Amino acid sequence: MTRNDERPAVVIGAGLAGLAAALMLARTDRRVVIVEASDEAGGCCSTTTADGFTLNNGAIYVAVPSLIRASFRRLGLDFDREVPMVVIERPHVTHLDNGTAVHLSSAGTSYVEGDRADSRTRQLRDGLGRLRQQWGPAYRTLVDEVLPYEPSLLRTLGKLWRYLPRMSGHAGRLIEAHFADADLQSAVASTLLYTGQGPDRLPATQIIGLIAMLEEGFHLPRAGMGAISSAMTRELSRRSVPIRFGAHVREIVVENGAVRGIVLADGERISTDCVVATCSGFEVVRHLLPSRAVPRRLAHRARTAPLSHRAISIQVGCSGAMPPRAFMTNHVPSMRQQAALHVSTPGVPRWLAYTCPSLVLPELAPNGKAVLELYAPATSIRSVSEWTRAMTQAAVDGYLTAIQAHLPGLCVETVRVADPRDFASERHVYEGALYGVAPGTAPDKFFPHRAGLRGLYLGGQTTFPGYGVPTAMFSGIQAAEAAMQDGRGNA
Repeated sequence: MTRNDERPAVVIGAGLAGLAAALMLARTDRRVVIVEASDEAGGCCSTTTADGFTLNNGAIYVAVPSLIRASFRRLGLDFDREVPMVVIERPHVTHLDNGTAVHLSSAGTSYVEGDRADSRTRQLRDGLGRLRQQWGPAYRTLVDEVLPYEPSLLRTLGKLWRYLPRMSGHAGRLIEAHFADADLQSAVASTLLYTGQGPDRLPATQIIGLIAMLEEGFHLPRAGMGAISSAMTRELSRRSVPIRFGAHVREIVVENGAVRGIVLADGERISTDCVVATCSGFEVVRHLLPSRAVPRRLAHRARTAPLSHRAISIQVGCSGAMPPRAFMTNHVPSMRQQAALHVSTPGVPRWLAYTCPSLVLPELAPNGKAVLELYAPATSIRSVSEWTRAMTQAAVDGYLTAIQAHLPGLCVETVRVADPRDFASERHVYEGALYGVAPGTAPDKFFPHRAGLRGLYLGGQTTFPGYGVPTAMFSGIQAAEAAMQDGRGNA
């Protein structure tokens, strides 16, 4: 894509997708400029410091490290050198009302505490082992031969066809088939709480989240999640790629079916024939493109792509209590009742799920203190504009009371809250939907990397499953590759 054209390629957004897209383009010696509405890079894979506590701005751990290594290789970077990581040795514990505690890690080391602990530990390990045996090959095919490439229903079916019979149905039925014990079902199902859907509605394919833990484990960068985007911004700086912070894009200029530039909120126009928009595809269609210029296929995606759930992020800097026994702690009901955790209810919640990143990385908190992160559901609204601060305050009060009941002696020192309005306005997440397009959505429902206008390419969470660090990066890589291919064709 080497060229003498002085106009830079413009990347909208400095999240992981935007940073990856910019690096791919810069590696071809194309001039690139990134415009970012906020004041820092990294998007939802970055951190903020408050009162000495390091808090995540979204992503909380690395699942599938082999895939993120592959994404860094595509950018000419060595992930292990740039972002040293530590294994989360105790990733998951689930507590049931009857006193049972189920500790999940690998198939061979997971165990049960409580009634009939030995026999149920054997049942747990047997079920996890069978799940890994049956789904491990599908997982590796997905990671090696599907996710690194442009989303395509045809490619997905072509690579995974032999596994399709076991992929039908819902996650709840799959879990029941491998674990007869109700407590074990609850514990295994609770690993899927991050999807925002109950096991009875969640496609069976989403069990891949559990298989990732069994196959590769969960990890944290030694310097926190922001280390991933920091590695990319260092390389961009080395390549003299500027990031213009506080630069809100008002419009993508289109003439005769082709991109001609962007206009910033202050009226400045940047001329270009290549825009990679890694903000939400919904935002591109509904606000950035002139209505007359929106391709029919893109408009259809914006009307029909299902949004993921909304939630309130509650981050607590604290002291005084005994630390949790695992990185993720879930207090949950039976599997069939777990959908209740995704519905807003008044008062103090009976069920609770939270993470403790400082258990793995003590340096994320001042000496002897801890960081806890919780998500409260934000339901009963049709649009983010209907959400109120009073709803947020009621939820935060209830969840803080609940966490203090679960961890006696807990002293809350600082609280940071982001509700759906904050996710929409400050983190530029469309409609406050955490993952953009809902988990489990078929590839043909995502926004395409080629937008249908010459010179316009899309990346980010609406072009790829939005709940994975490496998939966010690959969406930017693939959008840039599409631009590079078209550039060579035009040349």
